[in-house]
Amino acid sequence: MPTLCTLQNLSLHYPHKVIFKDVTFTLNQGDKIGVLGLNGHGKSSLFKVLANQVTPDTTVPPFIYDKSKDFSYFYVPQELPALNDWDVENFFYEFHPNLKALKKRLDVVSQNMSDGEGNFDKLINEQSHIFDELQKLGEDRLHAQYVSYLKYFGVENIDRTMISLSGGEQRKVALSLGLSAPQELILWDEPTNHLDLETIQDFEEELKNTRKTFMLISHDRSLLSNVTERIVHIQRGKLRSFVGTYDAYLDFLIEDQNRREKELDKLNNSQRRETAWIRRGAKARRTKSKKRIEDYGNLNQAIANLKAEAHKSVTGLNLQNSGRKTKVLVAAENLELKFGDRTLFKDLNFSIAKGDKIALMGRNGVGKSSLLKIILGELEPTGGKVTKPENLDVGYFSQKREALKDNETPWNMIGEGIDFVISNTGDKRHVASYLEGFLFSSDEIKRPIHTFSGGEKNRLQLAQFMKHARDIWIFDEPTNDLDLETIGILEEELRTYPGALIIVGHDRSFIDNVTEKCWVLHDGKIENFEAGFSQAEIFLEAIHLEEELKKKSPPSKVAMPAATPSNAKDKLSNKERNRYNDLPGEIEKVEKKLAQIKEEIAGVDYASMDKEKKTKLDTLQKSLETTEAKLEVLFSEWSAFESKL
Repeated sequence: MPTLCTLQNLSLHYPHKVIFKDVTFTLNQGDKIGVLGLNGHGKSSLFKVLANQVTPDTTVPPFIYDKSKDFSYFYVPQELPALNDWDVENFFYEFHPNLKALKKRLDVVSQNMSDGEGNFDKLINEQSHIFDELQKLGEDRLHAQYVSYLKYFGVENIDRTMISLSGGEQRKVALSLGLSAPQELILWDEPTNHLDLETIQDFEEELKNTRKTFMLISHDRSLLSNVTERIVHIQRGKLRSFVGTYDAYLDFLIEDQNRREKELDKLNNSQRRETAWIRRGAKARRTKSKKRIEDYGNLNQAIANLKAEAHKSVTGLNLQNSGRKTKVLVAAENLELKFGDRTLFKDLNFSIAKGDKIALMGRNGVGKSSLLKIILGELEPTGGKVTKPENLDVGYFSQKREALKDNETPWNMIGEGIDFVISNTGDKRHVASYLEGFLFSSDEIKRPIHTFSGGEKNRLQLAQFMKHARDIWIFDEPTNDLDLETIGILEEELRTYPGALIIVGHDRSFIDNVTEKCWVLHDGKIENFEAGFSQAEIFLEAIHLEEELKKKSPPSKVAMPAATPSNAKDKLSNKERNRYNDLPGEIEKVEKKLAQIKEEIAGVDYASMDKEKKTKLDTLQKSLETTEAKLEVLFSEWSAFESKL
């Protein structure tokens, strides 16, 4: 595949930490890349370097940004800028500066013509010139695609102001901008935050079918597994590139960890032998070469390096359970909530018992947050009743995180002036040890909070939130803006937590791994799935299909044309009939070949990649493309015969 751009000798540091050190990165046309790494370790910085928004360090040899002639990029940030001055339809121009400038000039010319100011002939000529420029740039086509995607994602009222949209609606605008962009490379920074499951699945389908090159930062493991074909992992200032799916990369990491452990075991055995020799004393050392003693030092350093690189298993989150003996914590009977003429839900009956792990799901706007507020006691229902034991303690981790004090340090914030974290159950842990459980190193915990990235701040808020015990923990979109390592740690802690949990979120893997029940808020009532998300997923899929059918069905008052008798005879010749009968077997053979090629690609050892293996991999990739194309041709041929029949 042609190379779009290459970064060479990339180094970048901020006052308190190193982001990149002597990094090389190559981007090829057609790459579908998932970008992984801890929050604050350089994912967004890599995007900003590619988008010329951040200037790398001056180094020797110098940083080189080598681009192909056709290289162009479109950056979709986590947060949309400059919302106040735009309505939804025209927000498109904020992300297309060349079109924006022409449109502004066109507005001025049109206003002058309307007011009778200036030379009318010159204004007409200028207006015509601007229209020509807009047409050359494809403004009408691009804007139409943007509006089409808005409608596809359910954003119908496009004359609303951007500032009036919810977080989920703003993300849908961002998706529409990225998917309609004409540039070769699309940079997606956490595109699925605040989105409902159906929208995420629609977005996923678009990424699967796109021919454009894209790079994707996301904590949604299902999304990464389904749409990416190459992984770039940022660790300790370096980039590790892996050609393959996200699932294949996880398998590779497990194999790589096993290899490291075996190597570490060998080195430890060598160290024991060498230590025994070194301890024999000066007389013995004189009988050995000087290099042998130097090798002993190198051996210890090699072991230290491997230990540093080995995957860290963190088990210290210690989510607190209050120990309350009451079995039923919350019981709701005939619960109803209205806002004016609108009924969010009615006749809801449910209970939350100690140990329940519940996923609360439903489309944006169906009342999930309102239901949580009723459980928290922050909102009174308009009908029915909620029964709770006295002094029920509910902890709520909101997606709208509280602001942190910029000049405070994690040490002071968590320790509250002392060296220990003391929970309301009396459990006591050293502040450094507690924060280490949230992946903060000893040299980070006394830095001012304003030096941390957004993701690191979210991790710090999680540490603050989880200090004390609660009867029920409620997590509203807990994985938003958290890196995959932190999500994995939180997931394991919640999975083994003995208390009651309610989780609102759209990270399918997280919900499936943590919860055991699933409540779907739909049509003003709760659908309860005791088998969890895997059972509810079928229901959610059915809702989605039902809504799609409603969109496509004709209006009920329109008379449908009477059915005409059809000719039962098929229109295939004998030759075509024979070909039609042969196609299923041929398709099956090609599918088996395709599966075999994919299996061979998945089995490539990327850790020991050499020229020969690279050649083999390239051959496999070409064979994969050829076989997929052949399968497409066969399916098209089969479909054509089906149409005739």
